[in-house]
Amino acid sequence: MNAESKKVQAQCSADKLYNFACDFRNFQRLLPPQVEEFQTDGNTCSFKVSGFIQLTLQYAEKNPYSRVAIAPASGSGSPIPFRFVMLIDARDENSCDVIVRAEIEGGNPMMTMMLKPKLRPALDNIAEQIQYFSAGI
Repeated sequence: MNAESKKVQAQCSADKLYNFACDFRNFQRLLPPQVEEFQTDGNTCSFKVSGFIQLTLQYAEKNPYSRVAIAPASGSGSPIPFRFVMLIDARDENSCDVIVRAEIEGGNPMMTMMLKPKLRPALDNIAEQIQYFSAGI
């Protein structure tokens, strides 16, 4: 199952947004209020989703200026295999389009069905936060 946010326009260059996305220290301000106990060393991050699960994430892919993928760290105990992907498409030297995608592969079908209706609004929220903060990147 895949879900995507709406496309938003960031007010910074694709390289600036890519560099921002490649450091977990920048992620806390993009996450919804249900995220608690956020910790990072820059290359991995861990947090608790209120009333749900503790996650540890790491970078799974970094394709300069166009794609950053994040996945659960090995041994993190994630109940489903997934990736969060930020797709960056340069418009010009001062702006880019951004889509945030969740890619869920297999896993617990019941868990996937429970997440599906909440996923799109959460991805839209992250995309909107990227758009909001992008002018200051």
